[in-house]
Amino acid sequence: MHDVTLPKLSEDTDESLIVLWFVDEGDYVKEGAVLCEVQTEKAVSEIRAETSGTVKKIHVKRGDSAKAGTLLAVIDPKGQAAESTGASEKVHLEQAEENKASQETASFTRVSPRLRHLAKELGVKLEDVKGSGKGGAITEQDIRDEAGL
Repeated sequence: MHDVTLPKLSEDTDESLIVLWFVDEGDYVKEGAVLCEVQTEKAVSEIRAETSGTVKKIHVKRGDSAKAGTLLAVIDPKGQAAESTGASEKVHLEQAEENKASQETASFTRVSPRLRHLAKELGVKLEDVKGSGKGGAITEQDIRDEAGL
């Protein structure tokens, strides 16, 4: 088994947000394939597979924050690519594209790690907060309003 851990992506913070998963549990990935996209306060980065194999478990969900060194996923290098014809490969690719599109269109607002921490401290679920900032961004005041402060 190969552990996929979150690298330290910024000198300023150890925390990153999982923006999007490009794979699901059970998917076969090739070495170098993009597994997920993560965001720090300053940049968005891709996490790539260091080995080919089957994604056995995804430990951090889309929209969750994680610290550097956190186990993101597990890949079984002994996992085999499913025997497939061109038609079934096409269906799998279409399903992957639909999954990516549904993740992108789901209501999801990027929030800085500082505001995520504040929301967690106040017991506020970010999916319940309506952003009043530019482009619907969630502000500190939005979180405080949701918490009743």
